[in-house]
Amino acid sequence: MTEPALTIAYSVLSEGLSRVVLPPARPDTEILMLVQGSRGVAPRRSDIRVIRLDSTGVTASRNAAIREASGEVLVFGEEDVTWVPDGLAAVLATFDDNPRLAVFLGRAQDETGAPRKRYPAFREPATIWNSARVGTIEIAVRPALIRRAQVWFDEDFGAGTPNFLGDEYIFVADANRAKLKCDYFPITFSQHPKDSSGTRFGTDADAGARSRVFDRVFGWFAPVMRAALWIRNPGRFGSLARGVRFVTGAFPK
Repeated sequence: MTEPALTIAYSVLSEGLSRVVLPPARPDTEILMLVQGSRGVAPRRSDIRVIRLDSTGVTASRNAAIREASGEVLVFGEEDVTWVPDGLAAVLATFDDNPRLAVFLGRAQDETGAPRKRYPAFREPATIWNSARVGTIEIAVRPALIRRAQVWFDEDFGAGTPNFLGDEYIFVADANRAKLKCDYFPITFSQHPKDSSGTRFGTDADAGARSRVFDRVFGWFAPVMRAALWIRNPGRFGSLARGVRFVTGAFPK
């Protein structure tokens, strides 16, 4: 059997199965449903594989997707994510044109078709210096290269954990350390509603999680990078005291 060109992997809690909007079936695409929890009825279709997980946290689901994907290219979906067909085709063509490419960073749009954030206009390497704002639905990977390099999402970070953000940035940083080719391309391939439940700016939870992400990515150099972020946008942290704690890393580990 010919391997599919694309795997679309959905990380879903069992109670969210009914909210997944699946793309039309295509012969070159497999759908993975990584379901945390035993409840709910998963969709039945010949192109869908359902995998029930005992784990918690979205990064555990993404790692399962990397292990299980049969496609040459893998993208990561969630309950509210839909796809831009021309964009997905462009992603696949980009991987075809760049056989060493392991991690692709692209663009996402909201339900109105507007970009979800400000994106660079041109292709550029994706590094620890320019990838801190990347979201999972903006990432595509070549799973065979990722598995070979043993690069995984850090399961101590991401939604469903106390460190509820930064897992995508850590993944890109680890891929760079593994000498994998990581590039950004100005291609929009996913869509997600504008509002996000992951935003908690101005709280101890947000500042603490961001502080620990910097520790994970930069090690001993983390305080310098945290200070640079604070100076650039002090209002993000809500108070001077919280900003100082962010810079010094004075949060429970």
